[in-house]
Amino acid sequence: MMSNRVKIVADSTCDLNQEVLAGYGIETIALPVNLGDKACLDGIDVHTPDLFQYYKETGKLPTTSAPTPAYYEEFYKRWTEEGYDVVHLSISAEMTVTPNIAKMAAEHYPNIYPVDSRNVSAGMGILVLLACELRDQGLPAAEIAETIRRRAKDVRTSFVISTLLYLYKGGRCTGVQALGANLLNLKPCIEVKEGKMQVAKKYRGNLEHVALQMIRDKLSAGEKIDLSKLLIAHYDADAIMDKACKEIAACQPFEKILVNQAGCSVSVHCGPGTFGIIYLAEPEDA
Repeated sequence: MMSNRVKIVADSTCDLNQEVLAGYGIETIALPVNLGDKACLDGIDVHTPDLFQYYKETGKLPTTSAPTPAYYEEFYKRWTEEGYDVVHLSISAEMTVTPNIAKMAAEHYPNIYPVDSRNVSAGMGILVLLACELRDQGLPAAEIAETIRRRAKDVRTSFVISTLLYLYKGGRCTGVQALGANLLNLKPCIEVKEGKMQVAKKYRGNLEHVALQMIRDKLSAGEKIDLSKLLIAHYDADAIMDKACKEIAACQPFEKILVNQAGCSVSVHCGPGTFGIIYLAEPEDA
């Protein structure tokens, strides 16, 4: 039974496509992205291709910034007046102050439940989908929020990236590391651990080869996996998608594979040729 008095909300960094957002009844809050002095809103004024066009023209990376408490309060006020209890998921507090700002804004609204997803991109997105499933089971907002906080540790988020250039430009690795990876044809695997992005392993080869190897490594590791869904988040990796989906199916019988384009928050650091898989491990008490 679906409670139409509980609204599931996510920051635009959840990287779920419009079809998924509409199908699950998810609302998103667009976060600020700055192209130099020009302030834009993620997914409204600026989309992922615009980031790389801006970099191509200027040699500078766009930047992201946190919203103000007042910005969140505009949304909270409207939903409260409409009679909703709201569960609001944000990107990891280890990567941004955004969850803390949401928490500050929610202090004025007892029916708003902000949740730090401890993840990024579709790693947050898969928790948003879980929140929707709990909503549809009739759970109250407070219980949904608490369950999502508890399950955040079960999210498995792994990306392979084609170049370290954007991590270097963003100050997340050295020029020597970026040059060495390029010369050796290395593709780093980025994972989210304890709310932070970190390099887990380096693969050698083209994007297709390393993406398929990462899929095998992650899905054949023996961990108990929630097979209800797997999310793919990518940018400029359409050419390998068919083979990637077949490899996923060969490793694990997921009921659904949802393909989404990586948004500004991940793409500005990872660049074109980014491919990620996101799924949930079974909870320890399952």
